[in-house]
Amino acid sequence: MHKLLDRFYVVVRTLIITLAVVAGVSIIVMILVTVFDVFLRIFGEGITGAYDIVRIMGVVAISCSLPYVTAIKGHIAIEFFYQRFSRMGRIILDSFFRTLSVIVFLVLAWSCILYGKMLLLSGQVMQTLPIPVFWIPWMISLSCLLMTLTIIYHLFHPGKELVKL
Repeated sequence: MHKLLDRFYVVVRTLIITLAVVAGVSIIVMILVTVFDVFLRIFGEGITGAYDIVRIMGVVAISCSLPYVTAIKGHIAIEFFYQRFSRMGRIILDSFFRTLSVIVFLVLAWSCILYGKMLLLSGQVMQTLPIPVFWIPWMISLSCLLMTLTIIYHLFHPGKELVKL
């Protein structure tokens, strides 16, 4: 059972790192589209759908980077608040917030799956480009599920990062 769990978390780590790379690539795409769009506007042209592309790449960058930041424990903790509690109090408070986070991200993941399904069935596309958008909530859902798995990992392995820097 322990080996199976270790293999499972190897897959989770791989997905988290892959999404982090996707987040980095989406930031590069945002920069390139913005620079080329501004440059082409000097000559009276522009990139059709530049706003939509940048907007969607922003969503992809944020949603795909969250599991990585959580896995390396890169979020800001409010130490001032935690220092007011005893060691046991901090453990209880941390466990409570992590459990609450698991519930929130599971609900968010499920909502995004349903919303993506609705967008798929309705045939929704971007405002200026004929590109479907159903995959965006599904990508957010994948990120939320990875966040959930990461938080569960941290619950059972306190003080240990899922992904090392």
